[in-house]
Amino acid sequence: MGSWVLAVLIVSFGLPFVRLQKGGRILGLIKASATTGTLCYLLGWSQVFFAFPSHACPDFDYMRPVVYLDRYESSVFPLQATCYWDDGEQKQLVSGWVNPLLFTCTAVLTGCLVTLTVLAYRRYRKQAS
Repeated sequence: MGSWVLAVLIVSFGLPFVRLQKGGRILGLIKASATTGTLCYLLGWSQVFFAFPSHACPDFDYMRPVVYLDRYESSVFPLQATCYWDDGEQKQLVSGWVNPLLFTCTAVLTGCLVTLTVLAYRRYRKQAS
């Protein structure tokens, strides 16, 4: 699942919400970043939730010396699922693009919400004057 094709598909699902005309750009960016971030998080969460250590992190019985799974760590924020073997090797089961795209969507969403708040406050002050 390390392919960037899924990242492009997820971003393309959010792009129709972005308006290029004047007037709805911020709301369009909010919708696009929320949609893209939600899809990205669901994909990453499914990679964590459905990563069964017995299948995703097998012991290497054919190697000499035999390499056994030492530990398995997972978390849902940031999304990660990692297998550690006793010879020092490790394998990340969540795609490498999931967390950067998720944090980018979160930053864009936060920036747009702050901008909307500032614009609403200015509009309120202008009407009160």
